[in-house]
Amino acid sequence: MFVGRRKELALLREELASPRASLAIVFGRRRVGKSTLIREAVEKRPHVLYQATRVTSSLNLEAFKTEIARMLGADGLLTGIADWLGVLHYLARTAEQHAGLVVVLDEFPYLADADPALPSVVQKFWDSGAARAGNLKLLLCGSIISQMQDLLAERNPLYGRKTLALDLAPLPLQDAAQFVPRYPAEDRLATFGVFGGMPFYLQFLDPGTRLQSNIIRLLLTATGSLVDEPAVLLQSELREISRYASVLAAIAAGCTKHGEIIGRVREISDSKALGPYLEKLDRMRLIRIERSMDANPRERDRRYFIADPLIAFWYRFVQPNMSSIIEGFGGDVWRHRIAPHLDEYMGKMFEDICREHARQHSQDRFPVPAQEIGRIWQPDYDIDIAGTLLDGSILYGECKWWNTPVGENVLDELIQRASQTKYGRGVGERQFVLYARKGFTTALRKRAAAQPGIALHTPQTMLRSARLRAS
Repeated sequence: MFVGRRKELALLREELASPRASLAIVFGRRRVGKSTLIREAVEKRPHVLYQATRVTSSLNLEAFKTEIARMLGADGLLTGIADWLGVLHYLARTAEQHAGLVVVLDEFPYLADADPALPSVVQKFWDSGAARAGNLKLLLCGSIISQMQDLLAERNPLYGRKTLALDLAPLPLQDAAQFVPRYPAEDRLATFGVFGGMPFYLQFLDPGTRLQSNIIRLLLTATGSLVDEPAVLLQSELREISRYASVLAAIAAGCTKHGEIIGRVREISDSKALGPYLEKLDRMRLIRIERSMDANPRERDRRYFIADPLIAFWYRFVQPNMSSIIEGFGGDVWRHRIAPHLDEYMGKMFEDICREHARQHSQDRFPVPAQEIGRIWQPDYDIDIAGTLLDGSILYGECKWWNTPVGENVLDELIQRASQTKYGRGVGERQFVLYARKGFTTALRKRAAAQPGIALHTPQTMLRSARLRAS
């Protein structure tokens, strides 16, 4: 089942339909659905899709040639070609007989690792103009984000030659929710808070069973499809994973500052030693780095958060109970270790979900889209959502994963905090948005209806506004 990605799919199809040769770069975190998107885009076109592996360059080249012969037909001329440049020129000539031929080199970083000269070979091929005769479409795809981004950097041989660069992010809430279409809106948000927006994870969900059953089957069973997912991710790109795993565990436990992480991971002595681990995890998109929206640019105000809900959930609930899970007590782990604390966990996840919703859908309730969205933290107060809309007005928001409706006191407290922060000070127009799991009191709904600049969102309206925008 192919879900979402309307914008990305349209961009890729438009590129493949253009009357010129293409050199496209597609990248994103592992599990984000790059290969699936490309397969969907090339489905009705002549194509060769080669998935590289971590073997020598010569073995990859031979396997690539085998795939070419399988898709386009055996050719003795191809058999005798012994280098990448020759194969690329062969494909360029073949494209003259196969209109719109698409050639995909998936996991291109594996090829470049085995043959560091390969980007220069692609450059030489592209600059020769050979691809133009048959409008060959060459797609380079990869999950090692740092290496794929380097392909676009000025120092790289391919700099300035790409015709499309597509950076795939996880699916947003509205797309991820389609994997469990019969769940109540609240449960669809909770599903997103556990499994996030990675299509690889979402495909394992059984929409006919409850969220609890999916969690137990996928994460709390010794043979569960996702029970060891963080280790698999780290092992795919790192050689020494123990310290990276320890840093992730510390951040998941709420250690968001340098000093807190170092205090938890004793093997890392100081901020200088910690830096490379944080930088690598950031480039892998397993963590994200944030600053308070009211911070001075010169202030050292960085905090670190887990970027993937599944990773956060795993370190919070799965790793500490792994022995019991292996022994077959996943149901007990759910009942005693997860269910009583799931609302507390979702309280933090709900804030992230709401910030992303404000980023994408502020124009549903306010005149214009958001320019920037973040949060504010101070020693004596926090503001869950703070940002600027494109018309210059300032947005402040609060998110409550409560079991009771939110009342006017929450709005009044938000207005008071907005008057304290220096973010947006001096700007005349202010907007306020509240998100609540169980909705709002009658008094607050009447006030929002009568007073401009106040928006109220529930799980139902978050999903409804998403559908309206998609249509």
